[in-house]
Amino acid sequence: MPSPLRARLQQQLQWTYEIERELGGGGSSQVFLATDVALQRSVVLKVLPPELSADVDAERFRREIQFAARLQHPHLVPLLTASPVTADGDGSELRWYTMPYIEGHTLRELLVRRGVPPYAEAIRLLREMALALAYAHGRGVVHRDIKPENVLLNDGIAMISDFGVAKALDDASDAALRSGRRVTTVSTMLGTPQYMAPEQINAAHVVDHRADLYAFGCVAYELLTGAPPFARTSLRATLAAHLGDTPVPIQQLRPDVPPAIADVVMRCLAKSLVARPASASWIIRAIDGANGPTPPATAAVPVRTVTVGVIVVLAAAAALWTILR
Repeated sequence: MPSPLRARLQQQLQWTYEIERELGGGGSSQVFLATDVALQRSVVLKVLPPELSADVDAERFRREIQFAARLQHPHLVPLLTASPVTADGDGSELRWYTMPYIEGHTLRELLVRRGVPPYAEAIRLLREMALALAYAHGRGVVHRDIKPENVLLNDGIAMISDFGVAKALDDASDAALRSGRRVTTVSTMLGTPQYMAPEQINAAHVVDHRADLYAFGCVAYELLTGAPPFARTSLRATLAAHLGDTPVPIQQLRPDVPPAIADVVMRCLAKSLVARPASASWIIRAIDGANGPTPPATAAVPVRTVTVGVIVVLAAAAALWTILR
């Protein structure tokens, strides 16, 4: 029996997309697997809760999603489209957006199934995440909800999803507020407590790319040690830990992590904005400086190199045969 939300959404979609099944959800969206009827391809369709849909400006939300859809990077899951703005709508329409359906699993699922990965795998995944952050931040887009659930692993390659959605919600909420409509404080509904930067907890008016670097540090700490740095038994205690506690040193929990890498992670977790790395590009350089550039998940030997090597060996064999004769 379809849920009321699914039935309402399918009616609004008018068979542009056919909902196949629910994939779960939480936070600011409910997630469905759907088929794009025109192109016959699977997509992930994320819909805002009705109470949140009513508090965003539809045109601004769609425009911001379209802007975020311009982000194209190997380690980002791109956004495809957003709910249209209907001229005769009564304001009760649901707000949704779509992304490609990526085969694989999330970083959270990897941690649950396998536990802490080997160091080489962990540092490769972190470098791939940092590459995605550097690309998006360089184009003025901040994520604001980096966490293992938002990192998809496609053939072992890390891809961050939902980039630009938080900005779309914030800006669409601000537009609705300026129009005189009552608006829920969207910023309090975005972010995940175990990975939220202190400035997000304090509801700072401006949250920039350094909040993503802090969340990256939380994810890196968990990927290397098996637990987030500020996990506590209650929401209040977790938020208080972000604001005032110092994490247990990484090398105390995992001695095989190089000191330079542990220092990078701890710098990301600084309470002060100015004490954190200036950019994700700095993190990439620091990782490369400590480990050397991380090779791709699979690498092929160049054909030219192999061919030259064979020619040299054959030439040497011919020369030896001539001498022996």
